[in-house]
Order: sequence, then structure tokens, then C-alpha cells
Amino acid sequence: MKQVASKILVVDDNETNVEIITHILLKQGYEVAVAYDGEYALELAEALDLDLILLDILLPGISGLDVAKKLLNQDKTKNIPILFLSALNETRDIVTGLETGAVDYITKPFQEAEILARIRTHITIKQLERERVNLLHSIQKDLELARANQQNLVSFHFPPSPEYKIYSSYKPMDLVGGDLITFDLLPSGDLDILFGDVTGHGIAAAMVSLMAIITFKTMNKSFLTPSECLYWIHNTLSPMISTHFISGIYMRYNAQNKLLSFSMAGHHCMILLRGKELIRLGTKGFCLMMFPQLMTENQEVFLQKGDRLFLFSDGMFEVPDEEENYLGENTFYELTKEFSDLKGREFLDQIQTKVLEHSKGKIADDMTMLLLEIES
Repeated sequence: MKQVASKILVVDDNETNVEIITHILLKQGYEVAVAYDGEYALELAEALDLDLILLDILLPGISGLDVAKKLLNQDKTKNIPILFLSALNETRDIVTGLETGAVDYITKPFQEAEILARIRTHITIKQLERERVNLLHSIQKDLELARANQQNLVSFHFPPSPEYKIYSSYKPMDLVGGDLITFDLLPSGDLDILFGDVTGHGIAAAMVSLMAIITFKTMNKSFLTPSECLYWIHNTLSPMISTHFISGIYMRYNAQNKLLSFSMAGHHCMILLRGKELIRLGTKGFCLMMFPQLMTENQEVFLQKGDRLFLFSDGMFEVPDEEENYLGENTFYELTKEFSDLKGREFLDQIQTKVLEHSKGKIADDMTMLLLEIES
């Protein structure tokens, strides 16, 4: 199938600038529409199915800033990426434009390589965004898809590495559950892991988990910090989900420097096992989708050879016995300490066995664990 050319609107009252940019874009196979003022630009944006807009800040009549505000407030055009065309001395206007919602800017005099690089980047992001939205809409319409894809909610196989090993364990309360573990190996070599727990159980929670995983998998993480990644997931899912929250940990491991960067959203602490010492890592904060604004922070810790990082859902310690006496987080911490000499799968299996002994085999919540072991 022939690939459809991306459609770009160029808005500038300077004919020379328009000719330069149009020539560059047409050589690359883009479809180009041109407007010399803001009023006509708004008409074209409404009439055409655009992929990107190059917008001069200083225009006759309606200014570029006002055009951008109108575009970003209209349903059809609010998701079209806008790149401002500006002179170097228009810094204040550039900042105002970016605060308004524009995604980037290109400075005059124009450099062909810069124009094409920025355009390709933002068209790619828009295409990924369109794919992500289509996937999310598909999931919302089809509950059976969530049931069929439950096996993809938790990652059991991680990329092999001489620097680390990863083990996971997942035991849902029902046929499907709301806990999630997913990962992505970035082009830089960093390993990103999202570990989360959706409120509730069953298919509804599994739906939310699957939506979070797809958002994680399709977002461009390379230039975002862990807290920004959580913020992206929060902003993506909040308009669509009002009945569930997600407590989560987003962590990024740079094996070359042994640097662990992480951010937490309403999740209890991780445990770092370093020799005989157990160190609690992280501050709880608020869950994803709990409030309109998400407040998170980035934290960092350097790991050492032999360190083990232990993540677990609240289903591992909010476990009642027959008399409704809960195991509790402190007792679970002591269990972790008791089995701290064990490694890998054996460590996770022993912890799970002890927890189920307390509940007489009854599973009160999804039980999920992840263990990251530093090899070198």
C-alpha cells in the first residue's frame, strides 16, 4: 500500500519565507498548503486533514499566537502539532506560544536540516499518538479483548543481560486481574519498567491495566524522566477512566552506570536488599488518576553488584487469615528479611508460600512481585 504523504500548512506573510519552506517540503514528498494570514490559516485548518502546521508569530490581522490559541481550542485542530516560525529576538513570544500549547519552534534564517528534523520528529509523534488513541478506543469498545489479552498484562520474560537478572511472579485473585508489570528497552540501553496495581479486580481492572500498558508501550520515553512518564500516563488515561486509580512505580535502570532512577505514584516503598541490610526506597505520593493534577518527583540511587531490588503489590501483605487478621506490611517486611539469603525464583516462591500459609491458600487480592538482581 502506498504511503499517504503528510499534509503540512505553512502560514507566513513573507513570500520569500514561504517559497523557501515550500521548496524544502515538496522535495521531501510532503503535501503543502499555504496561508499568508491568520484568517485564511484557520479556514484551511478546518477544511483540511493536516498533520502539522508551521506558523509565523507575526502575522497581519490575527497574530500567530492568537491563531494557535484558536486552533488548540477547536476539537478538529487541537491535536495538530504547531511549530512556530520566529526570529531569534522573539524569545518572549516563543515562550508564550509554547505555554499556549505549541510543540516546538524553528528560527529564522531557516536551515533545511533543522526544519526537516523537527518536522519529522513531530509528525512521528503525532502518528504514534494516533495509533495509541486508536488502540485505546478499540480496547474501550471491546471487553472481550481485555479478557483475551490478560496474558500480556504481566511480563515474565525480560531482556537477557550480563549486568542484571529479573524475575517476576503474578497470581491474580480472579481469572483476570489488575496488577501489571511491563518493560521497554530504550535505544540508549536503559531499561524502563512500569510496576502497578489498579484498584478493584476482574475484567474492569484488567481493562485499565491493559490501557496503561499500551500507553506505556506506545509513548516516546527516551526524552522523558520517570516522573514525566508517569505524568504522561496519568494525563492520557484520566479523561477516559473515572472509576479506577493506579498505584505505580516507574523505574529506569542504566546498567552502565548502575544508576536507578524512579518515581512513585501512590505505591508503597520498594525494598533494596544489600547484603544483610534491607533499605526502603521511595515516597508514596498519590495514585494515577486520583486527582486532576499528578505530583511526583524523581529519585535516584546507585546500585552495587549483588544488590537486589524487590517490588511487590499490596496483595502480598493485605492478606487476611480466617479470623480476618491481616498479615500487614511490617510482617511482610520481616518475611523478606527472613528469606533475604535466597535469590531469584526461589526467593519469590518462598515469600509467596509464606503469605498463602497465612491466608490458608485464599487469595484476597492480586499478588504480584518483581525482583531485579544486579550481577555486575
